[in-house]
Amino acid sequence: MLPSKTQDPYLHQALTNKTKYCRVLWRVVSGSRRWFVQLMQEGIAPAKHEQACGEIVGLDIGPSTVAVVGDNSASLVKFCDTVVQPWKETRRLQRAMDRSKRATNPHCFNANGTWKKGQKFAPSKRYTAIRTEYAEVERKLAAERKRAHGELANQILGLGNVIQSETLSYLAFQKNYGKSVKVRAPGMFVEQLRRKAESAGGKLIDLHTWSLKMSQYDHTTGVCTKKPLSQRWHVLGDGSGVVQRDVYSAFLACCVMSNTHHPSHIETMWAAQKPVLLQTGWLRSEPAKIEPSGKITVATPLEQVVCDRGFAAGHGLDAVVARREPGDPGGFALRTPCL
Repeated sequence: MLPSKTQDPYLHQALTNKTKYCRVLWRVVSGSRRWFVQLMQEGIAPAKHEQACGEIVGLDIGPSTVAVVGDNSASLVKFCDTVVQPWKETRRLQRAMDRSKRATNPHCFNANGTWKKGQKFAPSKRYTAIRTEYAEVERKLAAERKRAHGELANQILGLGNVIQSETLSYLAFQKNYGKSVKVRAPGMFVEQLRRKAESAGGKLIDLHTWSLKMSQYDHTTGVCTKKPLSQRWHVLGDGSGVVQRDVYSAFLACCVMSNTHHPSHIETMWAAQKPVLLQTGWLRSEPAKIEPSGKITVATPLEQVVCDRGFAAGHGLDAVVARREPGDPGGFALRTPCL
């Protein structure tokens, strides 16, 4: 019996198409093998979420945050904030497995505790039970990670289906931010976003990192200045204020045309985006100071202070909006309600 449109519109529309064939597969859940049947339907899957066609969205993906800038929108959200790795529990299970392996297979280890090359160990019942428990913890994390990736990708596609982002070095991410990459898997997210964008009639454009230098470029002066990673706020070269580094990089990615910065186009986009950034707190008009050497400096706020004030995320619906109190960073969604 098919569900009605009011019960589940997506499932109702999908099941009205012809079923081509059924695919039987199994997965291990809580140590038991569970069997599932997948129905392969004819045609294209119906759209479950609203998508903005033709709009350009700029992304800046970091180890733990994602900056998103679109048409009159800007946000900095936590990357997979619902995926919480229980490091203490996983480490306890790993130690228990290691103890069990050493106790029941002493012939596999040297006198100094290292593994003997070519040896094979026989897992005990206790070892198998602990391994099953550890696998269940990782399975739940993988399922939640996949769900969080899909949710964020759908929210981004709600702003535009042409997505521009710097080419990431996932190997460098793994070397420098191993634990964060293990929990959030930015490479898997980019591939899922690419697939969803192409399915929606758009595309994900990989921008050249070394030539654009979006974390160093300043559109007001056209100069690239290298900054330490700890400096999370970019001081505009004309002394007009400071802008959050990741959000500014996403804005520049949104403005890139043919893998090149076009100052005139950036100025036009900046004029429309500036009120939104000011409202959300990602751009602050701080008074500039001119040092004796002629260098312009602006006092940059601390990231934690800004987050405590509620400026952790948000964006405006249009360029001219009424002032509102900053919202709760934890309850943020990319879709902006009417202000």
